[in-house]
Amino acid sequence: MSITDEGHYGPKQLNLLKTVWGEGFLSPGGSDEIDEILKGIDISNKAILDIGCGCGGAALHLIKNHGAKSVLGIDIESLVIQRAEKLAEKNHLSRRAHFRCVKPGPLDILDESVDVVFSKEVFLHIPNKDDLIKDIYRVLKPGGLVAVSDWMRIDDNPPSKQMQEYIAAEGLDMYMCSLKRYKQALKNAGFTDIAIKDRNKWYLSKAQQELATIEGPLNKQVIDAIGPEETTGAIDIWKKLIGVLKLGEHRPGHFKAVKKTNS
Repeated sequence: MSITDEGHYGPKQLNLLKTVWGEGFLSPGGSDEIDEILKGIDISNKAILDIGCGCGGAALHLIKNHGAKSVLGIDIESLVIQRAEKLAEKNHLSRRAHFRCVKPGPLDILDESVDVVFSKEVFLHIPNKDDLIKDIYRVLKPGGLVAVSDWMRIDDNPPSKQMQEYIAAEGLDMYMCSLKRYKQALKNAGFTDIAIKDRNKWYLSKAQQELATIEGPLNKQVIDAIGPEETTGAIDIWKKLIGVLKLGEHRPGHFKAVKKTNS
């Protein structure tokens, strides 16, 4: 939810999301949802690229709980990178978790240098999905894996008025496409073993729980974090979010796929 006091993710925004979603996380579900994205995937001793790493919560979870050898987290927001570095230091993982502030555009990563590309609710901010998926294919080693969750829409038609109102309230750049659109982009880039999963039902329930906690037990903490006026605004955004989830137009989802081997 956007409290855009300084860029897309200023201090107030980060404080709000930390209060609701936990330290280091800028998207819903926290470590449980990361586990869901990686279900059936072994990333132990793998080199991971985390695109849009935010405050580092996912990167550290990949190392501590999934045995990743190393994680390079990249993000375009300098403040979240600073927080990620502090979180890695706090957890004594600075030697295995590295973070880099980057400019939007092609990945500044060597060809075939990464075992796994991971991302959580970031690709919606990137307009050209085809170029993004091709770039991911380029940096992955043969046999490498991409595992992503993202906020998507039910189709690729123009958004409804209700969805437009929600996006405007968020105040963030949102270029949501459908799961079907991602599947086609993955095929076009050369990926195989493509699997997609719709998470609308899960997130509708999750968002309703989040709203209940913001209005209830976490209300004072949220007000202390961002102020009373901003809290009222955040509650309104959450209600708009729940509306488009109920409508079925907002459809978070997962996808994973494998880069072909050279053989």
